[in-house]
Parts: sequence; structure tokens; C-alpha cells
Amino acid sequence: MATATRLRQPLDPAEARAYVDALYGRVRERWEIKVSGGEFMTLLGCGELPLDAVRIFFRNFGAWTIEINTLVAATYQKHLPFFRRHRDLMGPFGAKIAEEFTHPQPPGHVMVTLQTARALGIPEEAIYVEPFLSTFRAKLDFNRSLFYEGTMAEWYATLTTEEMIGYWSVDFRRALATHYGFGDEALVYFRTHIEADLDEHDGAMGHGTFNRTVLQRLLEDGAAEERTGYGIDYCAMTSVDLHAQMLRAALDHYREQADAAR
Repeated sequence: MATATRLRQPLDPAEARAYVDALYGRVRERWEIKVSGGEFMTLLGCGELPLDAVRIFFRNFGAWTIEINTLVAATYQKHLPFFRRHRDLMGPFGAKIAEEFTHPQPPGHVMVTLQTARALGIPEEAIYVEPFLSTFRAKLDFNRSLFYEGTMAEWYATLTTEEMIGYWSVDFRRALATHYGFGDEALVYFRTHIEADLDEHDGAMGHGTFNRTVLQRLLEDGAAEERTGYGIDYCAMTSVDLHAQMLRAALDHYREQADAAR
């Protein structure tokens, strides 16, 4: 890898925890502006977003989730030296991967994605085989580039948005239930990710807590490598921005289709 890297000095646990908490605080502030405060979520929250726009988003997002989960699983092999040093995290990481691929039954979370897609009137074939909108592909390819070329700290920086997706799922679920009449079974995707990303569940560490812990340990080890032009803060904020752009792309595509139909 030609890009120069730099290592932070090891931090004591309190310093590392404070750094991670501050990073997540900045991510949440940006998320509130870019995602929660964006046009898509604002219209959805007051029941003024056409359901076809929701369908366009979820069709693309559902397909995106299938691929991002395979990348998360693949990082276990790449980051195995870290987990050999921090063996107490092997169990939680194994549980996290297993949950993605076995809950509620194999092949895993894709089942709840498809359940919500069906409730929205999205064909299963569309989730599995139709190409993404380019902006959804852009976020996935950013993650893919971090997997192949980035550092472990940069990878876990971009996963700060996994916790944010838990909070975002609360808003999305509430809006669809309140304004569009969807019941709990239809909204199982969002309920599942509220539980998985934010809370300890069935004895397993919440995904957000796990990601925070790994980044904190990297900082304590002095192993939080950052590349010139990338780095922890950049990767975290870019992940927020790309999520916001996925929502914007779905709304833009809906409007383009509506204009073409006139």
C-alpha cells in the first residue's frame, strides 16, 4: 500500500474511551443534520413522502445490506491478529457474524429484510438481482476499499454508522407505523436492527457497543493506523455523508420517474 500511514501514541483506557465517545458524538451530530434533517427523512417523518420513494430506497438498501454483511464477515480473517491479542472479543464478534447469517434462520438478516420488502410491495427478485442505484454502490465500494486497502481503525471508524442505523431505524419504523399504517410484522427489519445495533440481546453485545470497544482497544494498543488523506475522522464522517446520499438518491430517482410518467 503506497499511501503513508501514521500511528497514534497508545492511550490509557480512559483516554481511549473519551476519544471514541467524542468521535461518536461528532458522528451523531452530523447524522442529525445530514440524515435525520435531510429531505427524505423530514418528509417521511411527517407522512408526506410518497410510498413509492420509500420502496425505491428500501429495494436498493435491502440489496446493499446483503453485500455489506459479507464484507463484515470477511474482516474476521483479515483482522485475526487483533482478535488473537484480544481473545475476549472473539466470542462477541463470532456472535455478531452468526446473528447476521443465522437469525431468525439461515441465511440470516436477509430474511427480515425480505419480510419488510414484501410488506412494501417489493419483489424478492428485485432485492437479489437488480443493480443498485449508483449512490448505493458508492457507499458499498467505499467500505470495500477500506476492507482491501484501509487500516483496521479506518474500517471501525466507518462502522460508527452501524449504531446510528439503530437510532435511524427507530425513526423510520415510527414514521411507517404512524403515517402509513404498517404493523409490527411488516416493520420487522427496523425492529431487528434497533435491537441488534443498540442493545444487548440474547446475551450478545450490541453491535454498536462492539464496534466502539474494538476501536477503543486499537487506540489503547497504539495500533490505530491512519492513512494520509483518510484517517479515523474522515472515514466516520464519509460514512454518514454516503448514507445521506443514498436517501437523497432514492428521492431524486422517484422524482425522475414521476416526471417521466407525466
